Amino acid sequence: MLAALVPGVVLIDATDTTDFAYSVAGQRPDANVITLDGMMIGSGEVPQEGVRNTRVISSTYDVSRGGFSGGMVASTTRSGSNNVQGSARYNLRDDALAFETGQASAFTSAFTQHQLSGGVGGPIVPNRLFAYLSGSARMRSDPSATLNSATALDLERLGLASDSVDRFIGVVDAIGAGPDFARSNENRANDNLSAMLRLDYLLSSSHTLTVRGDWRGSNQEPTRISSTGLPESGGANETSGGGLLASLSSRLGVQFINEMRFSFSESDRFGDPYLFTPGGQVQIASELDDGSVGVRNVSFGGNTGMPTSSTSKSIQLVNELSWLPGNADHRFKFGGTYMRQQSTSDLGRNRLGTFTYNSLGELETGTPASFRRTVVSDERASYASDYGLYAGDVWRPSRAVQISYGLRLEGSSFSNPPEYNPLLETSLGVRTDRLPSEWDLSPRAGFSWTIGGQSFMTAPDLIIRGGIGRFRSQIPGSLVAQAHTATGLSTSEAELYCVGAAVPTPDWFDFSANQSTVPTECLGASTALETGAPNATAGWEATSTGARQRQAPPAEDR
Repeated sequence: MLAALVPGVVLIDATDTTDFAYSVAGQRPDANVITLDGMMIGSGEVPQEGVRNTRVISSTYDVSRGGFSGGMVASTTRSGSNNVQGSARYNLRDDALAFETGQASAFTSAFTQHQLSGGVGGPIVPNRLFAYLSGSARMRSDPSATLNSATALDLERLGLASDSVDRFIGVVDAIGAGPDFARSNENRANDNLSAMLRLDYLLSSSHTLTVRGDWRGSNQEPTRISSTGLPESGGANETSGGGLLASLSSRLGVQFINEMRFSFSESDRFGDPYLFTPGGQVQIASELDDGSVGVRNVSFGGNTGMPTSSTSKSIQLVNELSWLPGNADHRFKFGGTYMRQQSTSDLGRNRLGTFTYNSLGELETGTPASFRRTVVSDERASYASDYGLYAGDVWRPSRAVQISYGLRLEGSSFSNPPEYNPLLETSLGVRTDRLPSEWDLSPRAGFSWTIGGQSFMTAPDLIIRGGIGRFRSQIPGSLVAQAHTATGLSTSEAELYCVGAAVPTPDWFDFSANQSTVPTECLGASTALETGAPNATAGWEATSTGARQRQAPPAEDR
């Protein structure tokens, strides 16, 4: 990732459910922003051939940039011209070309990846209308590292013996918890596609209209499979999204420039498990070749993190008026920004429950030690509005020195609050139906001093930058969305937890045929432990970098 090349930036690796991220100055990844042509785009990919340049900004004192306290990855797209031009590239990384030592397995093999990108642009109407079209495809295949594909050496490293795993798979098949239709997935596919079209129309010598559309999609299958799990305990993830941008640049007389931009974007993500059944975990104690005893938990059945779905939409509007008086040593900027974001998600955590067994013997006899299930799970939603007003100046007293200063006023508000819980207000003095709303003033001043290389043909010897300012990140919508499912009311997200004699007897054959047979309550044993208390999250406290929540205990626990 390009951001990792900048001093002070720490790269955070991707997982099978999250993308690459980075941290600037120790800030959380959600304190960063990614912009394309000056508008935020989230974390979506765009074709490499369609990007003209990219900058990683770890600190900025420009008052026209706001909504983040970490870093910014700012990219601009390529436009067409009167000359037809294009480029294409192809990269191949093939596992067959890698040198391997020892026994090859899914746990030690590399991946195979095909990456293709290209773009072409030119005039539609010479001197008037131009277009640039680009696209990319990345297709990656990794060996699927599961218990089914593990060699004896792999299992030894995992702390498992081959005979224990063979017995485990045999028991799972015998009780009807492991149909083998998904065990043929020897490789994991991870495909990403994207496309982008940009049109530039010269309305007149003073006005230029730019319209850009983009689309992206990805697919991961299988995913969310543990190295100590069976292939059928995974699932498939699919994402898609796109956006539209319109920009109008106008020169008003000799000294004024106005730029207005509007954008709309949407993204969707879905995940489905291979098996719509409860999950299972078994503790296995194995005697290893070196004489030691390994104890590991292995998984089977359905995936406890699926199904999932999420949708996000955003609308942005930006307008900036610049005044360049005299010989343009000063550039005074006055502008405003507005962004409306809407997101809904259904995470489906442990929707059908998880049976836990302390040994393979318990699995064979059908006597689990515990059963845990999320019995109430509401859809999480967030509706946020962010505003910004700014005024500043960029002053160049000489070619080597640039000074910027100004003020930025930012604000945020949320609509669609959660339900009101009077019991929490009476007992703890907090309300569940209030969401944060705040304004913040951000003064900034910065400079850059270029030493050497004053001609356009030579690079500078040294650039010194510095400044001071107050920066504010947007309040993460995920925090607000969490409050919708944690009001402490009966409709809040709640969990069923059964242990001992209260654990229902599982019938995996029935679970596969009918999801309605999955237990929704514990057995009525007097010695049982059963909890189903709804969670509660309430109380908002504004801070200089956003907002934080206070967690209230479930009503039944107070």
